[in-house]
Amino acid sequence: MIYPQSSASFALTLLALALRAGDAVWAFTLPSSASSPDIAARSVIGSSPPSSLVVLESGSGTLEEDPLFDVRTSYIEVSRQYRRTRYTHDDWLKHRSPDRFLSNLAEFSTSGIYRGILKEVGTVTAIASAVVLWNVFLGEGWVDSAGVHHDTLGLPLLKLPLTPFTLASPSLGLLLVFRTNSAYRRWDEARKAWGLLINNSRNIARMGAAWINEPDEEVRQRKLDRLAKCIWAFPRSLARHMESPYTGEADYVADLRDRLDPEHADGLIQAAHRPNRALFDLATAVNDLSMHSLRRNEIDKSIVVLGDQKGASERLFSSPVPLFYTRHTARFLTVWMLLLPLGLYDSFQSMNHIGMIPCAAILALFLFGIEELAFQLEEPFSILPLVGYSNTIGENALEMIQWRNVYDYDPAKREMDRM
Repeated sequence: MIYPQSSASFALTLLALALRAGDAVWAFTLPSSASSPDIAARSVIGSSPPSSLVVLESGSGTLEEDPLFDVRTSYIEVSRQYRRTRYTHDDWLKHRSPDRFLSNLAEFSTSGIYRGILKEVGTVTAIASAVVLWNVFLGEGWVDSAGVHHDTLGLPLLKLPLTPFTLASPSLGLLLVFRTNSAYRRWDEARKAWGLLINNSRNIARMGAAWINEPDEEVRQRKLDRLAKCIWAFPRSLARHMESPYTGEADYVADLRDRLDPEHADGLIQAAHRPNRALFDLATAVNDLSMHSLRRNEIDKSIVVLGDQKGASERLFSSPVPLFYTRHTARFLTVWMLLLPLGLYDSFQSMNHIGMIPCAAILALFLFGIEELAFQLEEPFSILPLVGYSNTIGENALEMIQWRNVYDYDPAKREMDRM
């Protein structure tokens, strides 16, 4: 390492490097316009976000009217679409691959979590650099490459004992653990709610197809087709209900126009509360099936469960972790990290304490990253593949309504069954 002979020139050199690094750290921005027009039509499942993300600009309002446009189009928000993971067997093989450690490190720079906290990490790094520059070139002096100590102005040093940070770290750790556990429980509850929604949707299709007692095959198929469409329309409408009014509306309307009859689609699009209207349409479709009232009541029990899961989803979406807890944890972590460079200064004696700067930056990256994980998990619906779940439900329902009881349609088997 080359040391300049003048403390002033060395200080200016380090300051210039810090400013350049700061410019590079803060320069991660999204492109101003979408470069891939078909991204809204693609299924983004389990893939890592690219270095440049495309903002989905389909919605009931325009982005120019959006008061939160800058936040909504930030990298951390747009990258949430790439966290909608649905694993297959091959995905699990890749997940537990022996090379996962190297691949995780290789994707370090594309992590939406880390790129979302660059300002916090940059601030801590700047404070650490300022502490080193002040103490070395205005306080205790510095040592050149020949080992010669150079005195400076002798101003008071910017440092703190490490003991307060050691005593406070268990409390900070408990706050972060509770914060991330609470956020994960919300994600898990949302996933379980949609799991019940999927299961009961399949139950409705299965019971409707098996129990319908309609001698006219054409009428039977028409009623079951309506049932399958209503089964799909409910989760698709609930998925849209969980989205921002500024994104996803065009895709939702296009899906309804493509799958439903015009009158059915218009009723859903114009409804003030679309999931409620979709649930009403499903109930009327079941009520139209020709079957015994006791069997219809059994199907209605599954419809009630769908309504319960709709309420659970709305409860999770409208009720965050108590804000006073979230804010206290954020303030505790922020103050702790901003003051930490002062406590780390004496722990790095060699090379004029320069090693303290990357150490503080790495600690900030991972500790702020833990808190960012909690924020990303706290609202689970924009990272769950809800549209994918809805389409799976629709495909299952369409398949089930085509099934027939082979004993009812094969005379030979029916005769053998009677013997």
